[in-house]
Amino acid sequence: MTDILVADEKCDAIVVECELEAEPEKVWRALTVPELVSAWLDVPAADDVAADTTGPVYRIVEALPFSRVRYAWNDDSAGEPDGFVTFDLAAQPGGGTWLRLTHSAEIGRRPAGAAANSNSPPVMARAA
Repeated sequence: MTDILVADEKCDAIVVECELEAEPEKVWRALTVPELVSAWLDVPAADDVAADTTGPVYRIVEALPFSRVRYAWNDDSAGEPDGFVTFDLAAQPGGGTWLRLTHSAEIGRRPAGAAANSNSPPVMARAA
């Protein structure tokens, strides 16, 4: 597994890339089925929390089956998104999936210093 971390001061984004052994369909499920997302990222969907809940939440804002899913990301459960987390998936010739995670800040805000999924790549692979 190869992983690359890039923090770009110009675009206020953190990018992590890695190759997963799982097929894109399996990774897609891990990113779009709420129970699996919660297990992977340890964060509930915005629709699944009470108004007074604290802590980060996500809401899917773009979904292109087996190739891209984008979340609006809130560090607390209220208000406008703090940023967006985009997962781009690409099938690999010998099987597996190339994953690119981009955590970009909302205009005027900066990412927290770690991608939304701060787990190490082996933990990401287990989720798939």
